[in-house]
Amino acid sequence: MTEERAVREQLADFCPIVDKLSSVIDAVRKAFTHQNSQLLAQLINQQEPLCREIGSDMRKMNELAAGKLGGERDSCLRLHSILTHIQIIAEMIGRIEETLRKQIKDGVLFSDKAISQVNHLFYQQTEILRSLSELMRSGDEGIRHCAIEECKKLGQSCIQFATDHESRLVEGLCYPQGAPFFLAIIDNMQTIIHHDLEVARILGNEF
Repeated sequence: MTEERAVREQLADFCPIVDKLSSVIDAVRKAFTHQNSQLLAQLINQQEPLCREIGSDMRKMNELAAGKLGGERDSCLRLHSILTHIQIIAEMIGRIEETLRKQIKDGVLFSDKAISQVNHLFYQQTEILRSLSELMRSGDEGIRHCAIEECKKLGQSCIQFATDHESRLVEGLCYPQGAPFFLAIIDNMQTIIHHDLEVARILGNEF
């Protein structure tokens, strides 16, 4: 088996993990929209085994890298780096879940505008993760370019939404109690986007 083929097969093995993360984000969006704490509680049962799966794959990559030299070792380390970014994305999704659990439990309200913006962030992040999964399967440069552009757009949206929120607070159009929750979601989403970008960039390098 050639090195390139081995890398492609390993990347394909990562796809189910990214697909699950995409599904979790979509479920978080639905739980937020319907303010459903039970759905969020169910997600905890998905999150923990998913994080264990990522950790297991990272250990395997470490073991493979230890037995390789030169370019093969570099490929293993890049694969491990991809998993590291995926692991952080999973952790950030977990933090968003925690934020929403508290927001729902405390009955903190968001303005209609804030609800729309949070839903947009969740939806677009779901699409980005789907693109990254497809990129891992196909290696298509067009998909990689689109994923990077979508990450940049979503990052700009985060900045704009935070600015809009400050304006709404000043104008009295937003619930002050919701501000910490709204800004926490945006902050964690910005971190996720950063790691999305890193995955896309690594996948653009020749293994």
